[in-house]
Amino acid sequence: MSNPMSAPIDELLAVRRNGLKVLAATCVLALLVIGAGTAFAETGALPLILALAVGAIPLALVAQGRADGGTRLAMASAIAAFPMIVLYQWSGHPFMVDIHMTFFAALAMLAAMADWRPVILAAGLTAVHHLLANFLAPDVVWVGGPAFGRVVFHALVVVAETGALVILCEQVARRIQYQAEIRARAERIEADAATERSRASAEQNAVISAVAARLEAMAQGDLALRITDPFPPAYEALRTSFNAAAADLDQLLGRVTAAAQQIATGSSEIRSASDDLARRTEAQASAIAANSEATGQLATGIRATAGRAEAVNQTTADAQADAATGGAVVERAIAAMNAIAQSSSEIAQIITIIDGIAFQTNLLALNAGVEAARAGEAGKGFAVVATEVRALAQRSADAAQDIKNLIGASSAQVGTGVELVGETGSVLRTIVERVSEIGGAISAIADESSGQVESLGTVSASFSRIDQVTQQNAAMVEESNAAAHSLLREAETLQALVARFRLSATSQASAAPLRRAA
Repeated sequence: MSNPMSAPIDELLAVRRNGLKVLAATCVLALLVIGAGTAFAETGALPLILALAVGAIPLALVAQGRADGGTRLAMASAIAAFPMIVLYQWSGHPFMVDIHMTFFAALAMLAAMADWRPVILAAGLTAVHHLLANFLAPDVVWVGGPAFGRVVFHALVVVAETGALVILCEQVARRIQYQAEIRARAERIEADAATERSRASAEQNAVISAVAARLEAMAQGDLALRITDPFPPAYEALRTSFNAAAADLDQLLGRVTAAAQQIATGSSEIRSASDDLARRTEAQASAIAANSEATGQLATGIRATAGRAEAVNQTTADAQADAATGGAVVERAIAAMNAIAQSSSEIAQIITIIDGIAFQTNLLALNAGVEAARAGEAGKGFAVVATEVRALAQRSADAAQDIKNLIGASSAQVGTGVELVGETGSVLRTIVERVSEIGGAISAIADESSGQVESLGTVSASFSRIDQVTQQNAAMVEESNAAAHSLLREAETLQALVARFRLSATSQASAAPLRRAA
């Protein structure tokens, strides 16, 4: 690479070299014009010889590729001499005045070298030429003799043009140098930028390689690796962020691994518990269904027992009524037996007058028969007695003593019958009381049976509802069991997915308490 300080000089030199090429072409064109004018002008071949002599050196230098100060001054001398030669070639011709314009054109063309020194040289040569020719050979410069005024006028114009060209050349040279410096600075900046880009590209490639290697390892499941080599300052934050992200992911997967193991353990326990709960729920549902059926049968049996107790209660009530009726009859029989005993006593007292009152005896016998018929079985003896009395009424007198004895025996028997009837009344009263108590107990049993039937109906309905809820619980337990199995499979799948990652020791240590807690 060239020195940046020489870039403006090289740029200006290139511009001047191009200007020399243009001026060399102008010299060739001037030689052609002078050569062509040789055929028409009266001055012969001397102008062409002079032109070749003047242009040979600068053309040779330009052909060598030189553009130094000597070459530029030589070219300025040639360019300034060509108008002089043309003016000499066409001396005496009316165009001589017009040919003076070529001096100004030549001066203007020298600005192509962007150097004020050739312009000053050409202007000085032009001024010397005009002054010398005006006094030594005026016919070569002017038509009609010397013209110092014209020389002064031309000198002023040349000076003005020369000043303008000097300023122009200086500005062009400065502008070229400035542009060259700008380009050099831009090239320098571009070179620095290229160097910086190369450095940044190298750093970036190194960073990308390091990150790519860690990402490749991470893609293969290795989360324990970290980027330990420091990055360039511009990428150090990337390394820190990458390591932090890898550490967070490492810790996260460590916790996920422990959580997956804990979920798997919990899912296994839930599955076992769900299986046991499902079995127990099924057994409970079967037991509740059996209990519900047994309760229904028991309710049916108690309902039948209650019906039978109600029937027994009705029968007992009827028996109680019959016993009460029998008690009343016994009371009446006791009263009758007491009356018979009293009558027997009276009969014993009036035995002595039986004979006189046969008719009365027959009447008494008739009454005794009526009373005996009224007494039923107990009065059969009295019926026999009545019959005998009626039969013996005619023989009452003869058999009075016998009747007395018989009445005595009959009185004894009647007393015994009265006692037995009294005992029978007591027993019947006791039976009535016991039957009443039994009737009350059976009625209470019937009432309690009705209440038990209602209670058993409520219990049976409760068992039915419990059976329905238990069946629903059994269905929910089956669903929970299926969900527990599915959760266990998902947990095992999660463990298999996480198992491919290699965690750091820190993450494994942080995940260990979770596994132990599981």
